[in-house]
Amino acid sequence: MSSDSKSARWKVILGYGAFALVAFILCLLLTFPYETVRARIINEAAQAGLAVRIGSLRPGLSGVTATNVRVSKPPQPLSPDLMAKLISGEGLPGAAELGEAVIIDSLAVRPTLFPPGVAVRANAMGGTVTASVGLLGDSKVRADIDGLKVSGGNLPGFLGVDLDGVINGTLALTLPKGKSPEPDLSLANGELLLDTQGLIIKGGKASIPMGGGNSMPMDLPQVALGALVGRIDFDKGLGTVKELKLKGEDIEALATGTLKLGKRLEYSEPAMDVNLRLDPEAQKRLGLLAAGITIFPPDKKDPSFRAARLGGFLNRPTFLPRR
Repeated sequence: MSSDSKSARWKVILGYGAFALVAFILCLLLTFPYETVRARIINEAAQAGLAVRIGSLRPGLSGVTATNVRVSKPPQPLSPDLMAKLISGEGLPGAAELGEAVIIDSLAVRPTLFPPGVAVRANAMGGTVTASVGLLGDSKVRADIDGLKVSGGNLPGFLGVDLDGVINGTLALTLPKGKSPEPDLSLANGELLLDTQGLIIKGGKASIPMGGGNSMPMDLPQVALGALVGRIDFDKGLGTVKELKLKGEDIEALATGTLKLGKRLEYSEPAMDVNLRLDPEAQKRLGLLAAGITIFPPDKKDPSFRAARLGGFLNRPTFLPRR
């Protein structure tokens, strides 16, 4: 066989391969079940009490990417009419009905083979969140937060608090599968690492649990919280605080104790001793917030700190004087 013939065969094979690849991509783009995936995401979020709006949804060679994703907490349960609008993406109401939304620029989901599971990458708030979930045997969950700016993505609007600062952190958990087909968070093993820098509350409104366990709604003054660093190790759902401290220009706080995970995160139970100390100049301008802290008794080991006890549940915490 001549060299010209071999060269021609090579070009034919390459041409057929390129045609097959282009045809596959076109078929994927034309036949991908966009609306089914969109409806599934929105329905699953609604069961958790959240409203999800997706700007666009498109397939890739190895997964699915959603852009301009908005996640909000509606003041009322979603009606069938609102659900239909969320799924169609047409005639959507504003924040009054759906609540202020956190904005995620892009969210990509793809399957993984080693180990079998799902990988997620989100670009939001000027940073990235990467996560993976192993689905073989016990569920293994890992999430890494890198450079999230708390002033971005409309997070201040979602929380009702004007914030600034940068969050980094890692969560790595193994969730054993029991009798239920769903992984049990209350039996998880692993660790949580936090590294937040330059955190500042600039204003806003918040309900803060104070003496007696009641939450007091108040206008927030500017508070330089500074750096929040921490490590919590989990063993069979019980998290032991190895380090949890906040140190800024206006306030310093140290926490010890435990965090007992519930089957749902909002039902997790903190049981922590918290020591608080305000800068004298900050105490003069923080008003009710400073008054709420000074009602706590001095810590027995270091009277420069005020001694409090954090309890209750994550969704309904109590903050009481420590005895």
